Amino acid sequence: MKNCKGFSFAETIAAFSMWSLIVTILIPQLVLLTQERMNTQESLKAYKVLHQKTQEVALNNAPMVNEEFVQEDVQYNLSWEEEEKYKRACLYWTNSFKKTKSVCFLVS
Repeated sequence: MKNCKGFSFAETIAAFSMWSLIVTILIPQLVLLTQERMNTQESLKAYKVLHQKTQEVALNNAPMVNEEFVQEDVQYNLSWEEEEKYKRACLYWTNSFKKTKSVCFLVS
């Protein structure tokens, strides 16, 4: 009759190795996914800020002023450019990956 009192040391090491491999693959992907969600939220906030600024100019005849401002711990840089028929409003900011992002709207 065999001695079957539990798991052997080799089986325990194999199971621990598999769990370690799974964790080392999943954790960095989860961190990256979280950072991408934050960047998407920052982009959405930037669209809202730029929409608000362009609406002030279009509806309230506010002056088109290049400006830098901080909103919710993000520094934005708003610049206006005049083209033939339209004015272009561009908003620049730095995301959590330290990359400069921008979004532009055309205003008539």
